[in-house]
Amino acid sequence: MVHLEDPDAAWPSAYGREAARLVAACEGRVTEVEHIGRTAVPGLVAKPIIDVAARAAPGVDPFTLGPALEALGYRQHRSGPKNHGVYVRSRDGVRTHIVHVFAHDAWNTCNQRLVRDRLLHHADARARYAALKERIGEIADGAEYTAAKRQLIQDLLDEERAGRGLPAVSAWDK
Repeated sequence: MVHLEDPDAAWPSAYGREAARLVAACEGRVTEVEHIGRTAVPGLVAKPIIDVAARAAPGVDPFTLGPALEALGYRQHRSGPKNHGVYVRSRDGVRTHIVHVFAHDAWNTCNQRLVRDRLLHHADARARYAALKERIGEIADGAEYTAAKRQLIQDLLDEERAGRGLPAVSAWDK
């Protein structure tokens, strides 16, 4: 079953601790880190996974940070998106953290940050997302759960991109 939790006031500080560890471990190979995912949006139920976006320094390949992140307990997620590096940390077989590393020039338009921004800055977007989570909260299969969110995520991305004068793109970068 997909495990959702009520909003937790500890999520931002958990992100802050992890961001500091990541910056230190990457030794200048990332230039920015941000809290993304639903734990970054106050008031939303979420899977209790801290998602982090990291911007690779100019000339750094996002897929080459494995050794630095492995020292923190992360493993590269090779079956995920192909347009950025994804590293996952788990405890007892349950994901606790995901780091998405984007190429330096992809940072300003990466989907994950744009959807997060839409949810942070638009109450109607949060309400639509919360209503969807309520409807799909009992789905047990992770792939089915993701599929059930697919259209709303695409809609939120489209809205945010349009608001910034950017063309539409697929939200699903696998």
